[in-house]
Amino acid sequence: MTAQRVSSSDRPEPRQVRATRRLWIKERVYDSRILKRLYAAWADLQSGRALRSGRTYEAARRLFQVWRHLGTEGLGTKRVERILQIVRENCYRDGELRPTAENGLRLSFVRSAKALELRKLYGSFPPEHRVRLRFPRPDPDPERQGDLIVLKAYDPVTGERGVLLVMYGEGIVAFAATYDLTAIASKYTLVLETSSWGYQEVSFFLYLGSDLNVLVQSPRKDDFEFIANLKSNLIPVRTGGGTWTDPSLFHPREAGCEAEFDVVMVAAWDPLKRHELLFRAVRRLNQERARPLRVALIGYPMGWSRARIERLLKRYNLENDCTIFERIPHAEVARIVAASKVSLLLSRQEGSNRSVYESMFCGTPVIVYRHHRGINLEDVNARTGLLADDDELSEAIQHIVDHPDNYDPRGWAMENIGYAKATASVNQVLQDVAERRGDLWTNDMVAKKNAPNPRYAEAGLYRSFEGEYERLRNYLLPIA
Repeated sequence: MTAQRVSSSDRPEPRQVRATRRLWIKERVYDSRILKRLYAAWADLQSGRALRSGRTYEAARRLFQVWRHLGTEGLGTKRVERILQIVRENCYRDGELRPTAENGLRLSFVRSAKALELRKLYGSFPPEHRVRLRFPRPDPDPERQGDLIVLKAYDPVTGERGVLLVMYGEGIVAFAATYDLTAIASKYTLVLETSSWGYQEVSFFLYLGSDLNVLVQSPRKDDFEFIANLKSNLIPVRTGGGTWTDPSLFHPREAGCEAEFDVVMVAAWDPLKRHELLFRAVRRLNQERARPLRVALIGYPMGWSRARIERLLKRYNLENDCTIFERIPHAEVARIVAASKVSLLLSRQEGSNRSVYESMFCGTPVIVYRHHRGINLEDVNARTGLLADDDELSEAIQHIVDHPDNYDPRGWAMENIGYAKATASVNQVLQDVAERRGDLWTNDMVAKKNAPNPRYAEAGLYRSFEGEYERLRNYLLPIA
């Protein structure tokens, strides 16, 4: 039975669609040795041209992009050294970090066509949206903050730094394009919360500066170590988008209530989410072990339409085993996840996926692709679920469906994650950084949560920061 539930949820933003399409193309490159070599050689050529024309940011961006996607082996040690040389020449002097005002990569970026495009885009927004890097919506919600959220005000009397949290990869780039980081450096500490994996990203190097404090949320171990090994003003912390979940929004099904579904998958209709891998595993359990499963699919159109999902279900003869929920309210998503025995994340890579952590708070164990790049894989453990390779998925699903009482995902989540714990963790690092640098630290930052966009944990608290957002207008760069 296939049922449709439609809500008034917003369509995905164009930038999300563009990012998904780019990633789909790159995944095709990952699977071909020849294409990987061509990709690296082409990027090297483009980087050299940019460097010769004085476009330092573009030269670094080209090579960082390949390094991120193909790794050191795919890019080659000589090209890696070339990137690091560009960084040293532009961001260091005599082995020491330059101040923010002298970061050559940032200065090159601010002059670039990309930065001008971003300044014009955000400059077209009303001031209250521009300053928050917030895309206006027809149904305004004052609690919804933008890609920038003030978590602690700057104190002009004592000089104690404030705290600004900047969200998402595009938000991190947009902040560097639209704000004067030199003026920001002495007044705020920045916390960067990206939605991507692989921190060989030129955008992080725009924030190098001896006078600038920057925390980089790094849930993935490899990304944490990459930032730490830079030994710069960028300080990694093992939090990410999913760990800022609000536990009060999610509840397990009542004891004694039967699960409505065996498997739930919360994922946009997109080939990168790999729905077909789930369908093959479900068909295999049905055909080889006579184990029909009840599956809930929750999503919305992205790279694919709903019709494409329905055609796949028909191909695998699963039309009567799967229920599709499209564009349903967040509360209904939580109810369905709680009414399921196991929740899946099958994508190969994406940012700190929230559905994994929301599933845990719903009391639903998770199965995550074993080599997933994005979330902290250490969070998928004996209490919360299983890691599974593609050929292990059927067995993993059957094991959890048959032994749900072996897991305690909500118990683990309440002990280890959630916005309160993430706030405390970041506050501690902020205090440590302030003490090391001799900065004043008398007040912690306030709590925020992702629900799913950034919001203050305390309703109405945004009003108390109105003056600080007004102050931030002074630090916006001219549009042209």
